[in-house]
Amino acid sequence: MTYVSTWLSHLRPMQMLMSILLSAILVFGSGCTPADTKSAMTKGTVQLDKIEQKSKEALDSPATSLKTIEERSKGALNEVQGSADRNKMYRSTDTKPPVIKQAEKAIDNMKKS
Repeated sequence: MTYVSTWLSHLRPMQMLMSILLSAILVFGSGCTPADTKSAMTKGTVQLDKIEQKSKEALDSPATSLKTIEERSKGALNEVQGSADRNKMYRSTDTKPPVIKQAEKAIDNMKKS
């Protein structure tokens, strides 16, 4: 039993030393970022600045009229999608909801077994 307590007493300073070393590595490692990461961070900042500028313009301008929205959408489904074509959209030929299909499959499987 005395061997275990002696071993643990020698282990605790090593634990402290390792935790201090790991903390130092984490602190210095987080401060040193590669150059390409910093450029990627600034690209996101530029995009946010553009979004903020557009938001301020929208707040300062009067309410958007229906004609303006229709011009922006250019005859598509809505303003966000832009030139999306309604005829090119995927439509299922099956009119049954997926829940009913799953229920029918489950009933067929129960009948088979």
